[in-house]
Formats: sequence, C-alpha cells, structure tokens
Amino acid sequence: MSSKEKIKSTRRFDVCPVTETSAGIPLKEVYGPQDLENVDYKNEIANPGEYPFTRGIWNNMYRGKLWTRRVFTGLGSTADTNARYKYLLGKGASGLYCFGDTITHQGIDPDHPLAQGYAGVSGVSIVCLQDMYDLFDGISLEDVSVSFNNPCMAATVVYSAFVAYAEDMGYDLKKISGSILNEPIHLVYSMFETNAKPLDLAAKLATDVIEYSIKNTPRWHPIAPNAYDMHEKGANAIQEMAFTIAIMEEYIQRMIKRGYDIDEFASRVNVFGCACDIDFFEEICKFRAARRVWAKLMKEKYGAKKPESCRLYLSVHTSGNSLTVQQPVNNVARVTLESLACVLGGLQSFDPAGYDEGYYILTEHSALTSLNIHNILAYESRVASVADPLAGSYFIESLTNKMEDEMFKIINEINDMGGAIKATESGWIGSEMDKELIKEQKEIEEKKRIIVGMNEFIVSKEEEVPIEVGRDRPLEEQMATSKKREDKIKKLRETRDKRKTKDALENLREVASKGEGHNLVPLMMESLRAKATLGEILGVIREANGASYDPYKVLQYSL
Repeated sequence: MSSKEKIKSTRRFDVCPVTETSAGIPLKEVYGPQDLENVDYKNEIANPGEYPFTRGIWNNMYRGKLWTRRVFTGLGSTADTNARYKYLLGKGASGLYCFGDTITHQGIDPDHPLAQGYAGVSGVSIVCLQDMYDLFDGISLEDVSVSFNNPCMAATVVYSAFVAYAEDMGYDLKKISGSILNEPIHLVYSMFETNAKPLDLAAKLATDVIEYSIKNTPRWHPIAPNAYDMHEKGANAIQEMAFTIAIMEEYIQRMIKRGYDIDEFASRVNVFGCACDIDFFEEICKFRAARRVWAKLMKEKYGAKKPESCRLYLSVHTSGNSLTVQQPVNNVARVTLESLACVLGGLQSFDPAGYDEGYYILTEHSALTSLNIHNILAYESRVASVADPLAGSYFIESLTNKMEDEMFKIINEINDMGGAIKATESGWIGSEMDKELIKEQKEIEEKKRIIVGMNEFIVSKEEEVPIEVGRDRPLEEQMATSKKREDKIKKLRETRDKRKTKDALENLREVASKGEGHNLVPLMMESLRAKATLGEILGVIREANGASYDPYKVLQYSL
C-alpha cells in the first residue's frame, strides 16, 4: 500500500473541549489548596453521618447497608407487574418500583371515554383496592420497600389503597417501608398538569398523606418530590435541586400551620426522587451540595434539633433524557456511568434506566441488564467499600461549594416571590427551565455538547452493534390489556353494593368541603373498601372544592 493510500487519524491531537459544567459553572484546568482556603471541615464538610451530611447520611455508608436496588417497573395489568416483581426479586432486587400508567396519573378510570386504549399501556393501572391485592399477591410487604411513582392527586388515593390493603392483610403498618412521589406542584410543567389542579387542593391532599403517614406508617416516606421530571423538562443540575427544595418548603410550611413541630415530620419528608445525568462530577457534587443545603435549611431556618431531621435521602432514576435511540448499546455505558455517580454521590437508592428506554418501557432483558449494573457495582467493583472516597479532592469540594451557593441563590429568589406555588403559577420556574432546554439543544446542534452516535461518531443502522430492542408485549396485546381493564372496572361498578359505595363517597364529599383542617385519607380508605374507584374518589373531592367532577369535563357524577 502506498503512503497516499494509508489512513491517517484525524483526531490524534484532539483536546477536551469542555470548559464548564453542564449547568454553566466554569472549570479550571487544575485545582489546588487555594481553592479550599477558609473551608471549615467540621461545619462545611464533616465526616459521613455528621451534620451537614455533605459526605453522606450514615457514618459507614454502604458498609452498613447497600443502596436499595430497584428497577423501573410498570406493566399493563397488576398481574403482569406482579410477575415482573417476582422475577426481579429472584434476581437480586431489594426494592420494588411501581410506575402508574397515564390514565392513573390523569386521575381517571380505565372506562373513561378518553382512556380507551391507554389503560396499562405506559405503566400499571391502579384504580381500586382489588388492584393492590393483585399487585402484591405472594409478596411480603414487611420484607421489601416499595416506591410508587404517582406524583399527582392520584397519589393520595394510591397511598390510601396501599395502606388499606396492608391493614386488611394484617401487616404491621410500623414495619411497612417505602415512598410515594405525591408531589403535584411540579406537574404544572408536565403532561399530567390536568390532575394537578386546582393546585392548592392538590397540595392539600399531598399534605394529608404526610400527616396521616407520620402517625400510622412511620417508616414510610409520604412525599418524595419528583426532581427527575424537572430535570427532564430542562432544569440543570443546580435548578433541579433548588426548585425541588423550594417546593418542599411549601409542604413544610403547611405542616407547621397544621400545628406540627419540624422534628415531628422532617425525617419523613426528606426523600428526593432525582435524575442523574452524564456530567459525572457535576452530578456527584449536586448530591453532596443538596444534602448540605437541606441540612442547613432544616437547622438554621426551621429550628430542627434532631439530626435525622437534617438528613436528606436521595433516590435516582438515571436520566432517560441522556439515552439515544441511535446505537442503543451505547446506553449501557451511559447508564453505568450515571449509576457509578449515584454510588460515589452517596445515594440511598436508585434504578438504572433501561438501555432501550429511548424506545419503550423496560423489557425483561433490559430490566435484568439494569439490575446487574446494580449487582456489578455492589459486589464486583468494590466502589462501595469506602464512604465518600472522593472527599478532600480540591475539585470535588470546590465544585460542591459552588453548587451549594448557586442553589441557595435560586431558593432565596423563589422565597422572595412568595414561594414555589407563586413562582410556578407566575410561569417563572417554567421559563427558567425552557431557557436551559433551549441552551442544551443549541449546544447539541452546534456540537458543543457531543452525543456519541447522535451528533458525532455516527454509523449507519447496519453498522450498529446489535442489542435486543423491542416491545415487552406486542401492541395488540397492550390494547387487549386496556380493554380488559375497562371491562374489569365496568364489572366492578355493576356488581358492587351501590348504596354502600354512594354512602362512602357522600361522606367523603361532606368532609372534603370543610377544607384544610380535615384529613381525607381515612375516608378515602373507607371509600375504597366500599369499592369506589380512583376517578370517583377524586371526582367528589373536586366537586366539594368547587371544581368539575371530571378533570376533562366529560363525565358527571352518576351514583
């Protein structure tokens, strides 16, 4: 071969083009002792398990207990999801994740005219008490934690159904552990906005769950604000945590107005459901900074005296937004890096996204791959053996400090506006996320942000490394599942004791009309036991508070 025919590297002298974090924090080439001058180790960093919990909330971290290893789950019918739960538990999962379908999130039932063909398609359909029996059949609730992804007003009904089921099965409620997202304020910027309004009513119902839970399910986290959704809508790492903390202050203040001391409930409202994106060090520092911000707010602003009130538990679903439909095999590397950041950031639980999340909800194969990312990190890599191994790095500590400062700036700005609800209703939070989303998209288009396989290092479809990508169930089967769900709810309405159901709902309506001081969880449980549905329960609560029975104004109350 002649010299003219030889292939030459065009990237031999490439340099790293990155000069700032994804959130826009400038990065120096080298960090040193001068970057940590005047840092008070005891008050600003401290040992793991000590205030302000920068280095983690437990002194021995994963030597004491590994993170909870969940995998995203939500399949059609409750029986389908139950089968997947048993499969994952048999493969090493230590917690269960329950993602509700679009219909559940919207607060309507599978037989609603607008629900046709959608029930159980993008998650599991949960609308009545029997669904809990089917969902957890053969699974001991005292021996596994359960995380429900129900962020809208439906969360109150789902929690009520879960507790009613646990009581009816004879479980000790003090041994039940897990969480429910149960945070509607952020939904104003999502596809589930309809079931987050009226916003004040939605926040009231979320607070009811907090109040009921601290008295009856003390190991349960009754609200786990969904920072993940805000990230996927455009919020950068700093905004993601700052917006979420500001939102949580709304619920803290509501609980204080109900007469509770901060130390009576802070230790149960301290779980955030976050994202973890591909900017490795920024994500680690985001988690460290958020713990410090939360601890300082609880102690300095709200007067918390108990250490547990100042601990922030962090849970993550690795970023679906970071994954690509091009060369999906590359997503395994992305998810693994993001999962490693979760471990090094000291998280309490996380679920790695499926490599095929750009296409569909996880299949059995992609779910097992995600679970084994957990297992490799936990049992092979040895990265969990030392608490906060990155502590003391000039770069890590400097970036943590900077992110803390920026988070506080945003939180204070929101407080100056009158709080997160007002900042949401005014459109300010949405506008800030839109700006970041546009900035990110522009960086991708201009190749300032490289996405391998999408805007650089592109190969043809034929050249892609093969990996199985496909629907867990054929579309026809999904449609059949939706029809079965519709028929099941219709049969429930036909065969139940209508007088008993109506009496329970009218009792709920009467108390719901009395306002903030009346907790509705016990009456929701009573209605569920009388075979009322999620749509009916939320409908009478809406009507009692001056809103339409049906959020889409299609149906009328008919019992």
